[in-house]
Amino acid sequence: MRILLSFLVLLFVSSLAHAETVRRTVPANKTSGVGSHATYNRSQCVALAIPKMKVSKEPKNGTVSFKQVSFKLSKDAGRCAGRRVNGVAVHYKPNRGFRGKDDFKVRFTMDMYTAGSAKIRNVVDRYIIEVK
Repeated sequence: MRILLSFLVLLFVSSLAHAETVRRTVPANKTSGVGSHATYNRSQCVALAIPKMKVSKEPKNGTVSFKQVSFKLSKDAGRCAGRRVNGVAVHYKPNRGFRGKDDFKVRFTMDMYTAGSAKIRNVVDRYIIEVK
């Protein structure tokens, strides 16, 4: 039982990715898109399952929401650049009248299919928002 429990803990920890910090400047009193996430197969350039999103640390001076969107992949996607995929956009809305810095964390999970095995990848991104 201990070996199984140790294996499960190791599997979960190995599936966590290091947090990325995203910095954005947004206007006061307005909802702004601050990020997006999508998964796709790099060899065939086809969309995979839409990531599941959750706020893991709430902002102190605003709200976070998610919206399913369709967008073109950027040039960072290599040969898949320009292909349309479905994903999730992250939106931030500052509290009315707030100006300054705010931050929050978003966790997203996605299925990863590598060499015939299915894994779930958990990623936590930190957003640092400057409201002007």
